[in-house]
Amino acid sequence: MRLILKIFIFLLLLTSPLSVNSAEPEVLYLWQISSGHEWESYGDENVQQKYEGITSNGEPDGKGILSFPDGKRVTGEWKNGNEWNTDHFNNEGKLIGRTAKGKYIIGAGEKIKMVLFLRKVSGRWGWHEEGVAGKDYKYEGTIENGKPNGSGIYNTPSGNQYIGDFKDGKKHGRGIFTYTSGSTYQGEFKDGKKHGQGTFTSPNGNRYVGQWEKSKKNGQGTFTYASGS
Repeated sequence: MRLILKIFIFLLLLTSPLSVNSAEPEVLYLWQISSGHEWESYGDENVQQKYEGITSNGEPDGKGILSFPDGKRVTGEWKNGNEWNTDHFNNEGKLIGRTAKGKYIIGAGEKIKMVLFLRKVSGRWGWHEEGVAGKDYKYEGTIENGKPNGSGIYNTPSGNQYIGDFKDGKKHGRGIFTYTSGSTYQGEFKDGKKHGQGTFTSPNGNRYVGQWEKSKKNGQGTFTYASGS
């Protein structure tokens, strides 16, 4: 009787959900789609991020390693497809950042290329790792201390785009701002505004070259019509 009971328990364990969702490592690939991203069991590690580790419901969920095509790696723990407690390493094996309980943190002076979104949460504007492209302000580039620092690309919900330098989360340095109207400004920025030498070109070809201060024309400058006059 005891033998029969042992066999019954053994068979029950084999067919239980715990056995189906056992901690067997799996391989997943991250696919970028219009609404964000999704994990699939097929892909190309030469062009896509590859996850090797514990999964649940087709997503990383547990210990694992995420490898990038350029050699960067993320190791640690995932929850519901997202990083939970992980370490980020560059392609030389140097620690460049980490997540703690789902929040990305990075040491002073260390930079990593990633995506951030500028959006309002609880009445306050700030940079966040999660957001919706086309609805929130999106930044792709280097960050430091959780803000854009260095060079990157910044897109607004209305379709305007800035490519250039950033400092402490603001446009600062040199860059090109392209408006949806077709106008462009190429030149210097300071604290998020046009400041210094710059060129503003209208869609019809009219052009102003000169000094700017707090996004307004200031000092000497030259205005040229598209006709050349």
